[in-house]
Amino acid sequence: MGALKYAIIGVVVAVVVVAAALVLLLQTPHRAPVQYVGSPNGYEAFVPNGQTINYDGHTDPEGELILPNGSEIKNVIWDGQYSNTIIKNDNQIVQLNKQFDGQTDPINNQPYVPLKDFYIIDANNSQVPIQQAIINGQTYYVDIN
Repeated sequence: MGALKYAIIGVVVAVVVVAAALVLLLQTPHRAPVQYVGSPNGYEAFVPNGQTINYDGHTDPEGELILPNGSEIKNVIWDGQYSNTIIKNDNQIVQLNKQFDGQTDPINNQPYVPLKDFYIIDANNSQVPIQQAIINGQTYYVDIN
């Protein structure tokens, strides 16, 4: 009876080890669920904050997403096809603001107003898909358009 008991225990342990190994080997990468924000009949806007982040193997701009009701989602990463264009435009605006900082317009003698770029998202009159991601311990919301 003792040998049968040890044989059954051995089989159970082997099954548990094989099951655990299969779970670890066949585990799919975790992807956060997609949320849709905004309004089906409004516009959203992405406002870059001048920072970039390495996400998914390439550099993307960081910023805020402004929703049609005026609320804002901070720590947004624009992971769309226009990432490089947004970064380039934002860098140019920063340079222009530095160039004209403290100067006045010679025509009206008013100080130059700093420029700010933002990008309207029509999303075909639908909501914007975002996905939560944690990078270096910080929570971000990735615009996956």
